[in-house]
Amino acid sequence: MRYRVVLTGIGVIAPNGIGKQNFWEALKNGKSGIKKISRFDPSGLPCQVAGEIPDFKPDAFIDRKTVRRMARFSQFAVCGTKMALMDAGIDVQKIKPDDGLITLGVSTSAMDLIESQHQVFLKHGAKRILPYGIIAATPHRVMGELIEHLQWKTQTILLASACASGTDAIGIAFQKIRSGEVRVSISGAAEAAITPLIMAGLSSAGLTPEFNEVPEKASRPFDRLRCGGILSEGCGMVVLEELNHAVSRGARIYGEIIGYGTSGEISEENPSSGLKNAIRRTFDDAGVSTYSVDAISAHAPSDPLIDRIETSIIKEIFGARAYEVPVSSIKSMTGNPLGCAGAFQTIAAMLWFSENIITPTINYQYPDPECDLYYVPNKTHKLVINTALLNCGGLGGTCSALLCKRCEI
Repeated sequence: MRYRVVLTGIGVIAPNGIGKQNFWEALKNGKSGIKKISRFDPSGLPCQVAGEIPDFKPDAFIDRKTVRRMARFSQFAVCGTKMALMDAGIDVQKIKPDDGLITLGVSTSAMDLIESQHQVFLKHGAKRILPYGIIAATPHRVMGELIEHLQWKTQTILLASACASGTDAIGIAFQKIRSGEVRVSISGAAEAAITPLIMAGLSSAGLTPEFNEVPEKASRPFDRLRCGGILSEGCGMVVLEELNHAVSRGARIYGEIIGYGTSGEISEENPSSGLKNAIRRTFDDAGVSTYSVDAISAHAPSDPLIDRIETSIIKEIFGARAYEVPVSSIKSMTGNPLGCAGAFQTIAAMLWFSENIITPTINYQYPDPECDLYYVPNKTHKLVINTALLNCGGLGGTCSALLCKRCEI
């Protein structure tokens, strides 16, 4: 038997809005969260802009003493989780640990702590290193923080599949609820990779543009002048439930997840080429055809090659109908939050259902002949969306996709 899986809670900390309502208003109004980096001096970097969240205040959810020993991405994860649970109106203490699950995606370790402590070591020696620094900087520590803050000894899965990490965290939770293994999951991703070393490395690899004059115009998916992705940070967490469990407690239901697929890719091939297999597996998993899709939430990180490849994959899978299905990239407003990408996209798609609109791809000014689909340019459009496809490419290994739909009981 397959159980239906619905989304009932949203927690989001994004460069263009903290909290569900602020994030949604920013998306609807085409507001970018890209700005000049302020957490450190970026003057020596080719790319000095990012999707930074300077107004994040973790002490709204975590006591200040605890905040000081936590890595930034762990702070994001705990705060985003508490937001999602509050939005869902659910108390995990009333859910048996065996009926629950936490799945979380990350693509980097706590580079903020690693880099800062390395500088302390070089300058002052080993005795000045924070005693909790290395433990707090390990990827798995974020899961420990969640368990301790929730006081809920449930099942846990931590995933690292680059930009697909959040999509995979949601997809695996969906599979486990659908199969009846669990009834409730807290799922999503958290990232805080805006550091000098990461920014320098991305620039060296040619993955970020030298675009510093007008930060909010730097991320421009599918546009002919796109010249590289813009790194960002944040957290997207959702509460997933088995449908009857949600209905029995009178939960508000944003939408339903009906399919998930993932695919590895070979490094010699073009980046994100594995997305084609992931999308096909998602449709097979859901048991529906491409004709059911009303809109596509694109991976589209504003990369000259990756955006073109995704466009060609959509054409191959959808055929002539590719020109009829709106394709939107929220990375035009959020930048590329690495593992959080799929979580942000899932949240945005669920909110598309609620207001019958599709949010725009901003900064789309100059058409690219090789990217010639309808990308919802610059303005939110009215559209009744019943089913949305969410694409997520993971640079260097994994691509994943989800199918979400409006929930009908």
